[in-house]
Amino acid sequence: MRTEVEKLYTVEEYFELEKNSEVKHEYVNGVLIEMAGESKKANKLNRRITRLLEDQLDAGVFDIFTHEVKLAVNLEKIYRYPDIVVAPTVDDEDDYFVTQPLLVVEVLSPGTEAVDRGEKLNEYLTLPTLRAYWLVSQEKRLIETYSRGARRWEYEFFDQPDARIELPDLQVAIRLEDVYARFGNEEPGN
Repeated sequence: MRTEVEKLYTVEEYFELEKNSEVKHEYVNGVLIEMAGESKKANKLNRRITRLLEDQLDAGVFDIFTHEVKLAVNLEKIYRYPDIVVAPTVDDEDDYFVTQPLLVVEVLSPGTEAVDRGEKLNEYLTLPTLRAYWLVSQEKRLIETYSRGARRWEYEFFDQPDARIELPDLQVAIRLEDVYARFGNEEPGN
């Protein structure tokens, strides 16, 4: 669930408030959007995907950040808290946000799905360094991907246990069954 605060803030005010706030906020065109906590299922999926990425990515070349680190979509207008961001290790311009994402992952929830599929999809796909955007369902075994092709973004969905989600640019291949392994034979939503 999102709650929007009425006052418009500058980026500098936002950073100062965020340093001392007990609640995280995304920043969109001067508006602070309060971030709700995540479910246990979403947390399990975030941790699992992070672990699978860590097992395959070269730690000297790539960093993985979870939803505690902001993504600068537009340095003057938009800062988001994606569930997972993979960035090159050299992306160290700031201690609190990433500017060169290669992969962004959002775990869908009823309160965020519309924004993740709409506003965030449109924002993220404009980022010049982004190679892929994943939407991960916590209701069923399903990962949807947008991958940068030679001329356009390509959409795919993966819902078969033996499906492999590949990121050739990062030399990563993750099996769908490994992402959802913690849920046994049951659908995650049960």
